[in-house]
Amino acid sequence: MRKGRTNLSEKSGIKKGLRCHICTGCGLCPGVTPKGSAAGNLHVLDEDALLGRRCPILGGGKRLVAADIGTTTVAMLLYAEDGSVADRFLAVNPQTAFGADVISRIRAAQENAAAEKMRMMILETLERGIRRFQGKLAPEETMFLVLAANTTMTYLLLGLDTSELGHAPFRASHLDAVQTRVGEVPCFVFPGMSAFVGGDITAGIYACGMAESEELTLFIDLGTNGEMVLGNSRRRIACATAAGPAFEGGVNRGIWGADMISFLATLRRQDVLDETGLLADPYFEKGIRIGNVTVTKESVRSVQLAKGAIAAGMEILLAKYGIAPEQVDRVVLAGGFGYYLNPCDAAEIGLLPVKLAEKTVSGGNTVLTGDLLAGREILGGRARGEMAEELKHIASQTETLNLAAEPEFEKSYIRLINLRKTV
Repeated sequence: MRKGRTNLSEKSGIKKGLRCHICTGCGLCPGVTPKGSAAGNLHVLDEDALLGRRCPILGGGKRLVAADIGTTTVAMLLYAEDGSVADRFLAVNPQTAFGADVISRIRAAQENAAAEKMRMMILETLERGIRRFQGKLAPEETMFLVLAANTTMTYLLLGLDTSELGHAPFRASHLDAVQTRVGEVPCFVFPGMSAFVGGDITAGIYACGMAESEELTLFIDLGTNGEMVLGNSRRRIACATAAGPAFEGGVNRGIWGADMISFLATLRRQDVLDETGLLADPYFEKGIRIGNVTVTKESVRSVQLAKGAIAAGMEILLAKYGIAPEQVDRVVLAGGFGYYLNPCDAAEIGLLPVKLAEKTVSGGNTVLTGDLLAGREILGGRARGEMAEELKHIASQTETLNLAAEPEFEKSYIRLINLRKTV
């Protein structure tokens, strides 16, 4: 979806410079590599690479809708019978009124009225998307919705008590796939893995084919939360760490986090920024202007803190798996961040080890891709219970790691805050 063609208002928070704030993985924003081609060091997985050839969606009069409920944003796609995208609905998650992150919303949800308000907010947002899509249907057609979200967003949608997600030992009692309804539309909800790793990551694993391949894949989804999964069909380990707003613009609102990483990489190469995050004189106090963006010491620090947490999580994940970075076959970056990130720039500031940057591809919005794959199976005749069991098996056979309980995490985090290359 090109930024200039959206009919959503600036106040909605959808617009962010020339790019969509909510990425559906369409690859049409300026600066994005066209599908199936490579530019510089960024290769975007095309449909054939990720899904195989486009297949018809045999719904027998039912049209598939995929939804990605993020902490910050909501994206919905309506598919045509030939598997192409017929329409899109994008919105800011209205629950941001109760806090920008999941912890804030878990705390707010301790008040029953607030929890119910958040549930109604997200249902009303999904129903707005459904109403929009109804205008694209033939009179005899109906819809079937498949959605995925992180564990907190799933709990809030289903009206479940989130209190167990907000305190140690951070257990999640409700992780199975759910069959429900949104308005009059039947809905299938992806199963999650833990309090920190939700159905959105199960969808990502499913989209990337990790549970079916011997290829060692590192799947990374960076946003308000940073989730990672390392493994293949035989073994998978997942973890999550808080990235905060840094990868969605940080203190420089209106600028993509991927762009900020490129700015910092450029400043490092030109010795304007040292590895500790200090800007050279005369830029130390007021920052340095790059195009229409001012990079300040505060924005540098915001990226450093998020980058340190992600890099430390990645380091511990590799150590737990017992492999070195060069043994990973591919790295898949999910979402809008993955579309825009230059892996060489990420390596320059130490967000990715150099050996991983060389194997990095963009997977687009893997939540929506996972929804599409599961929905296609169900509408093609596969029993929903059977689909639920397969996805539950994928989720239950993925180990989840609590980084906060790892003794080496804090040491790694402090060491990896610095903006320097790692092998």
